[in-house]
Amino acid sequence: MTATGTTGAGEAKERAEANPRADTRSHVLEIAARHFAHHGYGATSLRAVQREAGVNPATVHYHFGSKEALYRAVIERSLESIQSDRLARLADIPPGLPARERLHALLHAYLAPHLEHATTRTGHHYAQILAFVQVNPRDAATDMFDTAVAPVRQQFADALAALFPQAKRGQILGALSMAVANMAMMPIGLGDRSFDRTSMTAAIDTCVNYTGAGFEKVCGPIAELA
Repeated sequence: MTATGTTGAGEAKERAEANPRADTRSHVLEIAARHFAHHGYGATSLRAVQREAGVNPATVHYHFGSKEALYRAVIERSLESIQSDRLARLADIPPGLPARERLHALLHAYLAPHLEHATTRTGHHYAQILAFVQVNPRDAATDMFDTAVAPVRQQFADALAALFPQAKRGQILGALSMAVANMAMMPIGLGDRSFDRTSMTAAIDTCVNYTGAGFEKVCGPIAELA
């Protein structure tokens, strides 16, 4: 091992020893994310998570309190960065874009953060969780997910509604849900290629173009902003 590698490993060990509770929490979250991704909320066993993580029930209860709280923590770990990225990209969209370019910019700002995050191991687990919720709408976690994403989704719905003044709010939200469903399934369809940024960049463009056409079909005609 090189000196740099030795230093990095030593620093990681020091951090773990300095804050073992945080290290344990992160380890449990990583194991739980994979279980939720593969089995969904309802079928995930806390005992299985505890056994694989090598911790006892008291440890999980100390850090999270319940299975629901553990699931929320898994979601929030990824969603916090995704939502922040979405808002930053929304703020960066130039105000004078032609209507169709603005539509595509809005959709790119909403969809790309999730899909780019899915190129990482943690992000792929989160993507699998979202995909599971999309195809299992009666899963017990669906309401938790909807509540978590609602504030930012509403801001994007407001921006999209300005482009479709004749559309009802329900049509805007329905078209955005269609975009989310397409986004959610994209990493699953890509398989191992979802970890490749070049493949994902092409997939993002496809997703934006496809859902943009869907918006115009469902909510059109599109209008230029004054």
